[in-house]
Amino acid sequence: MAYRDLDVLDAAQRAADGVNRLIGRSTPRLLYQGQLRESSQSIGANIAEGFGRKRGPDRAYKLVVARGEADETIRHLKSNFNVDRIEPRDYWPLHNLLVTIVKMLDSLLSRM
Repeated sequence: MAYRDLDVLDAAQRAADGVNRLIGRSTPRLLYQGQLRESSQSIGANIAEGFGRKRGPDRAYKLVVARGEADETIRHLKSNFNVDRIEPRDYWPLHNLLVTIVKMLDSLLSRM
């Protein structure tokens, strides 16, 4: 399977785009803004890099890193939500998408 055909990679791109839109329109400025942007972008980058490698430990490692980046993104979003810097209508769709990405990555990892 080519990484370009992965649903999880598409979901990771949607999450990164959503975070970028959120950062672009946020007033007040989000906490951990740089880390939030970087972690959201790293999810898809690590998935693509993992599927650019042969099946095995190198691929699995990159998927584990992508999962960690998704968890980090969730934490930064939650921190901002908890201090009212993100509205519920913006928070929950991104949160749910990221939780889905984590589950998709867990599923991929369980088959390696």
